Amino acid sequence: MKHIFHKNQMIIATLAIMIAVAGYINYTGQYITPSTKKVSNTVQSKDQAKDEISDVGEAVLTNAQVSNYVAKAKLEREQTHSKAKDTLQDIIDNKSLKDSVKQEAVDKMAMLCAQMEQETATENLLGAKGFLNSIVTISNDNVDVLVNMKEISKVQKSQIEDIVTRKTGYKLEDVVITSMKTQDS
Repeated sequence: MKHIFHKNQMIIATLAIMIAVAGYINYTGQYITPSTKKVSNTVQSKDQAKDEISDVGEAVLTNAQVSNYVAKAKLEREQTHSKAKDTLQDIIDNKSLKDSVKQEAVDKMAMLCAQMEQETATENLLGAKGFLNSIVTISNDNVDVLVNMKEISKVQKSQIEDIVTRKTGYKLEDVVITSMKTQDS
């Protein structure tokens, strides 16, 4: 029995090591094939190096990274909204504050709820029109739209602008559209 337990531990440890190695290889993007076993020491010219690093500072995301980024951004936005709602609710529930202060908190709460509904409705409609993994953030004076596309055509930009202006009520000059740079888009 002890021998079987030890054997199972060895198998689990081996699998854990293999998973760690696979994760590292996936993370670095390097893998060993028969043609890449030899290491070559080539020197690049300045022009070659400049061509290869022309996009320094631009993030290139994979679809999995985009999904994770979008989910994280939406979660953070929801947490921020929730904290703001809790703060406003505390003001509304505070019996020692004046009615005018409470009314202002009620108005802000209503505005925040309307803003949240507009963000969700706009994201849903953008998704239905093929702009998946979009993030819409509404502030007091503008609407930011982050779209999962490498480049946006004029037609696509017009579609996005139409959806955003209709759903949010903001003017076209108050809408900022940004595209994510991805490997697959």
